[in-house]
Amino acid sequence: MNKKLSYQISKPSKKKSELEVIFLIHGYGSNDDDLFSLKEFIPSNYIIISLRAPISLGFGSYAWYSINFENTVDNWIDNNEAINSKKIILNDILLHLEDLGYKDKRVSLLGFSQGAILSWSLGIENPDLIKNILPLSGFYNTELTEPYRSSKFKLNCFSSHGINDPVIPIHWARRGLQSLKKNNINIIFKEYDSGHEINNENLKDIIEWLNKN
Repeated sequence: MNKKLSYQISKPSKKKSELEVIFLIHGYGSNDDDLFSLKEFIPSNYIIISLRAPISLGFGSYAWYSINFENTVDNWIDNNEAINSKKIILNDILLHLEDLGYKDKRVSLLGFSQGAILSWSLGIENPDLIKNILPLSGFYNTELTEPYRSSKFKLNCFSSHGINDPVIPIHWARRGLQSLKKNNINIIFKEYDSGHEINNENLKDIIEWLNKN
């Protein structure tokens, strides 16, 4: 099979055995350039792969699935498109790992907004492949996720949200976290005095967390 998503990759000049892999999943209306701009801050032992969503919105903007912003959280997402994008992301992660010679390596996902919603779902369903998720300014959506039954693999999570987020209200994020308490997930959740963005304090905490995990 071939990779289906355009991407950007940064490979540090370190020994293969010292390297980790992180995939970046951007938000609605953005592209692979967006989160890839964080590469100068991400710890130097990471191979960084930024994926571009498959749905073109025109003018360099892309989406993982359609959104109806006028609906409530329960009807906000086109679930079929979201589930299809999850399958594509998973396919490409496996192909990238094969190309890198890391077939048995667990990886990290950092997702913003739409990418955060997909990161929650991918991490919970595939903890044997994904060890760390960083869902930023998103929320956990139960309708997109089939719970993983095994407790063999523990999923680590750093999640954050701006308390003044006008796009995804913070109570959506808080509600999603409440439903995850019984799962085998180690969750750190932080709130910031910000909107729908990654501010400097949030970025600092992300980097510190990645260095420890």
